[in-house]
Amino acid sequence: MDENKKAVPAGKKATDRQRRTNWRHVLIVLAVALAARFVYLAQIADNPFFQHPIIDAQTYDEMAVNIAAGREPIPAPYFQPPLYPYFLGLLYALFGRDLLLVRLLQMALGALNAWLLYRLGYRLFGRGTALAAALAFGLYGPMLFYEGELLAPVLIVLLNLLLALSALEALERPSLPRAFLCGALLGLSSLAMSVVLPLALVIPIYAAWQWRRAPARPRAARALLLLAAFAAGILLVIAPVTWRNWRVGREFVPISTNAGINFYLSSSPDYEKKLAIRPGYEWDELLNEPIRLGVHQAGAQSAYFMRKALAQIAADPASYAQLLAKKLCWLASGNEIMRDQDVYAFRQYSPLLALLVWKRGLAFPFGVILPLALLGMALAWRRRLPLTGLPAVFILVHALVLLAFFVTARYRLNVLPFLVLFAAHGALELGRLLRQKRWRAAITPLAALAALLLVCNWRVGAMKRDFSVDAYYNLATQLLKEGDDSRAKAWLLKAAAIDPLNPEVNGNLGVIYEQEKRFQDAKKCYLRILERYPDDVQAHLHMADLCARLGELEKAGQHYEQVLAVETENEKALWGRQFVRGLARQRDAAARYPLVRDILERLGAKPDDPALLNDLGAAYVTCGYPDMAIEPLRLVIAAGQFLSSAHNNLGIARMQLGDLEGAEREFLSALAIDASDANAQMNLAVLQRFRKEEHAPKPR
Repeated sequence: MDENKKAVPAGKKATDRQRRTNWRHVLIVLAVALAARFVYLAQIADNPFFQHPIIDAQTYDEMAVNIAAGREPIPAPYFQPPLYPYFLGLLYALFGRDLLLVRLLQMALGALNAWLLYRLGYRLFGRGTALAAALAFGLYGPMLFYEGELLAPVLIVLLNLLLALSALEALERPSLPRAFLCGALLGLSSLAMSVVLPLALVIPIYAAWQWRRAPARPRAARALLLLAAFAAGILLVIAPVTWRNWRVGREFVPISTNAGINFYLSSSPDYEKKLAIRPGYEWDELLNEPIRLGVHQAGAQSAYFMRKALAQIAADPASYAQLLAKKLCWLASGNEIMRDQDVYAFRQYSPLLALLVWKRGLAFPFGVILPLALLGMALAWRRRLPLTGLPAVFILVHALVLLAFFVTARYRLNVLPFLVLFAAHGALELGRLLRQKRWRAAITPLAALAALLLVCNWRVGAMKRDFSVDAYYNLATQLLKEGDDSRAKAWLLKAAAIDPLNPEVNGNLGVIYEQEKRFQDAKKCYLRILERYPDDVQAHLHMADLCARLGELEKAGQHYEQVLAVETENEKALWGRQFVRGLARQRDAAARYPLVRDILERLGAKPDDPALLNDLGAAYVTCGYPDMAIEPLRLVIAAGQFLSSAHNNLGIARMQLGDLEGAEREFLSALAIDASDANAQMNLAVLQRFRKEEHAPKPR
């Protein structure tokens, strides 16, 4: 035990003095944690992402808006665990979509987590370690950062701390309600992040090991009942989500369908390249792979990627072993590996965050916390401190899951409280040895700590000031939706400076350049997309429309043909191809016949003039372009002017095209308007004589 801990015998209440000390510690912890959070929140309120959640945060925000409105968050089985979007949706339903208030409430939960950690530390190590751990956790920079984002870590940490406290209660005083509560909290935590599910197997095993020598250990029948209550708690919490997934997707999906694609991405030899794939061109191309093979249900698609990953591992186990070794190094590194947002880039908006997160040879804080935590775990194991194996099990299981999936700063926060707890124990124990001048006893821990500090901070790299391309792009797309094109363009240009060939960035820049009439710059953007994705439909459509606007009709037609080669029924491409063919024939007619050219030039100044349109239709008929005469003559008739002449010209055009019935109908319409129209009379007589001769018996 800590030298600062005053043990309380089982069944005996703490003294008034101990109680007052505990309350003082709790107030100190809450005051420090809340003060840090209020300062941080005030400092980041003006950052460009504050009112514009991006990437995963944007997805959660959109789902929460649907939930608050009483709609399904998505019309399919959940892709990601749904608890956090429902938590967010509940806040939206109660208070409206107030992102400042959401952040305030999340930071209040962060302070609550510091208090829960104090309780856990007091139970396991004593008052001194508990206070040191809670204060360190309350000032842990990356945790502060993620509490200020619309992301799940604060909720996951809360549930994991409650789960750990509940498990301790169930281990020390086994009962069916405590076992059920422990299972229910594990189920809730898995609905926030499924990686805790392996604890459903590990906790019972740990309990059996812990009870093996306990004088009042449960008998076999009682242990089975406890296990059943634990399992019932898990299943009862998860069951509504499973049922909802069945209802909307007609397939068995216990929680979410992202496991398969995530495991595939995280087990590939090109892990870092795969990890960089974000929603957009590459992501859609990858995600649609099973659909192209006829696999349409979300759960089946997840199974497809899982099988593909396992086959990939089986084909090259050596490469996978090397990848796991790399991941282990990344997991132990003090570097805060980004996912969605880079915490280092956010330091520019918060002096407090800059103080609490930095890299200068030493990667603070994780590069210090992890070595101290490993030291603390070793010291706790050597001293056989009771029940300290439970948080160690939490850490170990989570580390193994991270190695199987993604090793990022955001995901290792899930067990951060337990690491901080062991780190506080290690630091205080080492400090106690040094204060007591027990140099010989302190040599080994000091040497181990030095080695761990070196390993965990080896080549951690420099701090980035710029955000990722995805961050800039997502921010820009939201600004475009709000109509703030100038700010959106500025962020897109920042993204393009980092990745000049990024297809999503170039697509949006191209649209902005078109609006600015910078057509050549727009073409360059679309061509960059086609350089990376030659069959991209949207880029070809943009290029076709732009070429048509610039008069490059042949190139426009080629781009429309490229679209139809990929999507044979694309309506826009079908219409566009017909349109540019018409423009090409119009250009040809104008080049060959001065009459057509003259009328078209005059129409440029008066595009809706019925007289000119009627003359154009007549000119097309005269020059041998009857199909092109139909549209301008229809416009004349719709305008209600020159009706007799327009119907007559339209009749001639239809007769030239072989539509004799249509031609007769038009001539009759002309005569109904003006019975004295000699041209219509003559044309109708010619048509009727032709049709009579056509149907006369042919001589044998």
